[in-house]
Amino acid sequence: MINSPFYIEELSEELNSYELKSFRIQHEEFQLTRYLVKLAKKHQKQLLNKTFLVREKGSDNLVAFYSLKAATLPYNDKESSFLIPAIELTHFAVDERYKEIGSASLKTGEFIFWNHIVPCVKNAQKYLALQDLFVFSINTPKLISYYKNRLGFQEIENIDDKLFFEYAVPDYDDNCKFLYFPLN
Repeated sequence: MINSPFYIEELSEELNSYELKSFRIQHEEFQLTRYLVKLAKKHQKQLLNKTFLVREKGSDNLVAFYSLKAATLPYNDKESSFLIPAIELTHFAVDERYKEIGSASLKTGEFIFWNHIVPCVKNAQKYLALQDLFVFSINTPKLISYYKNRLGFQEIENIDDKLFFEYAVPDYDDNCKFLYFPLN
């Protein structure tokens, strides 16, 4: 087990909204902060998403947050079509003040992904049939490169498959890019 400088807590109704509003994010990711402040608690209560807060041990400062939900991915080829069981990483953001972890070679987001998110999804895989973790990423070259090169996500190469996934693009950003992370 990795010794993490962070701990995870589920978003709760009792959490002070001021703390959420103080979360700082890079300029092109403003819709993530808006989600955290205005919609996350509501979606949690309605069981549309489960949001987790990543806090720094000792200070309890809010370092990052991520949201997960169960989902299915449509698969279609010439011979068959079916749904692939998956988990959607609906939101993932690191406060800009915590982008780096000391002198570690991993950035904070990478550390959280590999040491908290992936183990959580792998644990769910013990109880549920799950093939992929996927995200609709904000479509900036830097972020897409980060997801692909640092976190191991992949793009769909077949243009027909890309069109097939358009129905599920988040309503707050119609320019998102679908990426998936195979769990096997």
